[in-house]
Amino acid sequence: MQPLLRTALAAALVLGASRPGGAHELWLTLSTVEQVPQVRVNYGHASKREAPSPLKLIELVALTQDGSTSLRAGLKPAPPEVPPALLAPLGTKPGRTLVAATYDAGYWATLRDGTRLNASRRLVPDAREGRWSVKYAKAAFGPGAPWLRVVGHTLEIVPIEVPGPTAGAIRVRVLFRGAPLPGADLYYGDSGMEPERAGVPAYTTDPDGIATVPIRKAGSQVLTVSQTVSPSATPTLADEDVYTATFAFRLDEPSVN
Repeated sequence: MQPLLRTALAAALVLGASRPGGAHELWLTLSTVEQVPQVRVNYGHASKREAPSPLKLIELVALTQDGSTSLRAGLKPAPPEVPPALLAPLGTKPGRTLVAATYDAGYWATLRDGTRLNASRRLVPDAREGRWSVKYAKAAFGPGAPWLRVVGHTLEIVPIEVPGPTAGAIRVRVLFRGAPLPGADLYYGDSGMEPERAGVPAYTTDPDGIATVPIRKAGSQVLTVSQTVSPSATPTLADEDVYTATFAFRLDEPSVN
């Protein structure tokens, strides 16, 4: 049977789920703690963040033009007075750094009554549906970062250009298993707000997997893509595999739009 692929791409400070009330997201931001630049690993949604598990964070790496450095050894929970997250000292100049992360969200089963359990079909064989979920995240912390680098995530957003401080849009290519992913529906939400899908115009990646995402306000931006594959690569454990990826950056000057 040929796997069924379903795609959704959103752009906002934090993405909306690929289906209503659906998946959590992983995205990276930059914080300063005691004058030390820190990578902040965020999980959940803008309005409801959760603490990501360090045991599920498979990879956290800082990339510059000179090489790469793993940041996992420095992971620690964020202080309780701020939204939950994981923090890791950056150790490089933020303006020159791209950070990439891989997070295994595991198997999830939805029961007949709608209850969701962090379990596979092996333990919940009569579940209404089962899925395996993995999250990828990238963030460019400055104009000198290697924005255009392909890091090799199964699902990945790769900018085609580095937007200037007054850019009104950014062009990106979406890759799935290393190949361009066409037909992705794009949505844009204003910086600082979760996108509402109803009534918002959609943008679609072309046959080369390229899309142009408008930037309407300055500040934090996150592009998000999700890809669902059915049947799952492990059909005895899940019905489908759900991949999501984010790309975060900042524009600190008003845009031309």
